[in-house]
Amino acid sequence: MRVYDQGAFFQVAVPVGDVSDFNRGWPCSNIPVKAIAFTFDSRNGDLVDIEPDSSSFDGDALVALSHDAQEYGEGKLRAKKKHQ
Repeated sequence: MRVYDQGAFFQVAVPVGDVSDFNRGWPCSNIPVKAIAFTFDSRNGDLVDIEPDSSSFDGDALVALSHDAQEYGEGKLRAKKKHQ
């Protein structure tokens, strides 16, 4: 995963390999094996966008992956701020 600090928002890009690894842990996942980007509000961590459009594969697995991405992103941003 890779984190992009955009000020009011932060984006976590999940590459194809990470999506594939995630799907192996969720055998019933309907997440397509392609890169996904989650955008979160920096103030409260709310999910504000998913790219590409996830309406065709929305479900429990996508929620779990978004939580993993949010936790990863928040951790990276905290570490970055600590070292500034």
